[in-house]
Amino acid sequence: MATSEAMAAYAQKLRMHTSAQNKPVTEIAVFRLNPTYAMDHAAAAAEFESHCIKETTSGSVQGIRRTSWGFSRSDPETMVWMLDWDKIQDHWDFWQTPGFGPVMNTISKLFVPGRPLVRHYDFGEPGMVESIWIRLFVWDEGREGTTPEGTRAKALATGDLGALTSVGIRQGYAVDLDEMTWYCLLLGYENEDDASKEEAHPDYRGEDHVVELKFNVNTPST
Repeated sequence: MATSEAMAAYAQKLRMHTSAQNKPVTEIAVFRLNPTYAMDHAAAAAEFESHCIKETTSGSVQGIRRTSWGFSRSDPETMVWMLDWDKIQDHWDFWQTPGFGPVMNTISKLFVPGRPLVRHYDFGEPGMVESIWIRLFVWDEGREGTTPEGTRAKALATGDLGALTSVGIRQGYAVDLDEMTWYCLLLGYENEDDASKEEAHPDYRGEDHVVELKFNVNTPST
């Protein structure tokens, strides 16, 4: 498990990567559940809410505006967690707070060993979509600079027409050091059926999940 000392050293390196600092970002983590919890989502949810959500939505936490999380309906071994940060430095600062240890302990307990797919995306001030039902696509584009229309065409069989059936859309490249070719397409829907019937492009290779989200809003203490 990463220690606060190791994360402090890593944060120093990240602070040299200035392009994404001082503006809102949305963190999206795609986790693989340990087999026990993949078969018992209720137990996983109880553990996750008791520690990860508690520690990231308490009034003393700075910089987190909102979180959402849920289990993939298309892959029961996958769980998604999203956090809207005021700025990416707030995430780095969280690594030095008392809440970091309980969060990391719970992640180690619930999920398979190894680094999960975690990236920060520049969705602007609005942050994540507000829909309970989402379709999440995450993949390595291999290069920067592809147009939004081009990336939608790679993920969706219907391209822009498919995106128009959603009730919310966010998309963009990751802003993380050495990971800026990763792309996220996040679509919101009114119900599970609409999210599920969206067809992925037959050549698409990447994360593709239908998720029912539970939202938590952080209310800072005064």
